[in-house]
Amino acid sequence: MKFMKQTVMLGLAVVLLMSCGMKVLCASELNFAVIPQKPKNQIDMKKGYFDLKVKPNQQQELTVLLKNTTNKAVTIKPKIAATTTNNGGVVEYGPTSKKNDETLKHTITDIVTTEKKVTIKADSTYKLKLKVKVPKEVFEGSITGGLTLEEELKEDDKKSSGSGMSINNRYSYVVGFELREDTKKIKPELKLNKVAPGQRNYRNIISANLQNIKPTYVNQLKVTAEVTKKDSETVLYQANKEKMQMAPNSNFDFPIELGKGKELKPGTYTLNMVAKSYENEWRWTKDFKITGEVAKELNEKDVTVEKSYLMYYIIGGILLFLLLGLILFFILKKWKKQEEHDGN
Repeated sequence: MKFMKQTVMLGLAVVLLMSCGMKVLCASELNFAVIPQKPKNQIDMKKGYFDLKVKPNQQQELTVLLKNTTNKAVTIKPKIAATTTNNGGVVEYGPTSKKNDETLKHTITDIVTTEKKVTIKADSTYKLKLKVKVPKEVFEGSITGGLTLEEELKEDDKKSSGSGMSINNRYSYVVGFELREDTKKIKPELKLNKVAPGQRNYRNIISANLQNIKPTYVNQLKVTAEVTKKDSETVLYQANKEKMQMAPNSNFDFPIELGKGKELKPGTYTLNMVAKSYENEWRWTKDFKITGEVAKELNEKDVTVEKSYLMYYIIGGILLFLLLGLILFFILKKWKKQEEHDGN
């Protein structure tokens, strides 16, 4: 009984170590509070982000209060980024490696600037200033983005254990921006761009790039997609997803999964896609090709596709047969020489 009790306790300890690691930042809360100070030109005071009505060439200073209630100083690196749409159909307000869409005329990083690094003393409040400089020319719709506030990690927190089990949970606060010169609604417009085979998480997909070419959000987006062989009505692959959102002037790759273990096959295919957002609807039909070279390369990388080694076995068998034939040839040749020698 004592042994069983010790075993259970040891098991619990292992689970805890695997969950938190040796140097995991287990705290789920930030060490500072963020309070945007809404100015007079805030369109909707109920919104928790900056929803500003601006004029061409306008200059303005915004304030965000950063409150540190801990007994230690906190260092923060503010970062400003334009909104993008990730491949899951979710709007991102933080920094990303994704390039701005080609239809984006004004980016928030050219309009809103702030300090690169601030330190909030223990149990104190810091007034972070944001400088806004609106473009000279008139613009329609919205210019959007976000201010990401993330605590700078100390060197001790950055180090990981030799076992590789150390995890650093990074928490940040994002304050959104939306700048408008008028509140007129802009009708969204979507485009279907490139359709091509690809992979996501080492699994084969058909990727369809959707682009929002207007400076307005596309909300409650629902997409239905079907892939057939060209000139065929038999649906080979399909995908349905709803409750997505697209940022103004952004694009993302909508995935159509083939299914576990299914290989890409060369040929010409047709994509039929329907996208809906409230009363707006878009329909597209687009042909695309999958070459043998691309299909082979992606199939080899797909972790769910069962690899066939028959060809390797055939080649190996042929080589083995040739090797045995060569050995037999030398043996027979040696025997013949020996017989000729004995005959003399």
